[in-house]
Amino acid sequence: MEILNKMGYLILDDPFITAGDLAKKLGYAEEKTVYYWLSKENYPGLQAFKRAVIAGRYLLPAAKARETQTHYGRIPIVQGFASDGSVVLTSESLSDSLVANALGKFAWRYQGPDQGPVQHGDLLFLAKLERKDMARWVIAGSPRTPIVLLKIKIGTEAVFVHPETHEPAKVPTELYRIVQILRTL
Repeated sequence: MEILNKMGYLILDDPFITAGDLAKKLGYAEEKTVYYWLSKENYPGLQAFKRAVIAGRYLLPAAKARETQTHYGRIPIVQGFASDGSVVLTSESLSDSLVANALGKFAWRYQGPDQGPVQHGDLLFLAKLERKDMARWVIAGSPRTPIVLLKIKIGTEAVFVHPETHEPAKVPTELYRIVQILRTL
């Protein structure tokens, strides 16, 4: 059935999609139309159909590979930093309009004290700092509270200083540039 196939692809794109969202994306005015099509194919409800689609019991015809709008630009959320400074990923990610213009490779919610331009609770979009990177503000990954540092170029050398004390900082191996700061007021 063509309608159920369309529903199946939408469910694969977003397993948490609601009947109302399915109705909108399929062009129906009411969500009861979704339930009508499900009942025609002997599915007792949306949850049963979702389980069948996700488990592979409802076979969808092959379709062209595509990046959907909901998955385009998905950015993983970082839980914190390991003892070697590398990132610890969660299973969560950000998508849709929130990250449409974000340039970072991952996001992390800063929970430490205010440091430089970064405040407690800010969502930071970060990317690994490359040697020739022109970034001014960086995060030094540490398992406790990562440190915000100011990068100052002196000739070809880069010096990292604490933004409050302006003292040179002991720099760990892993540094991440702050690409963007998202602050909720």
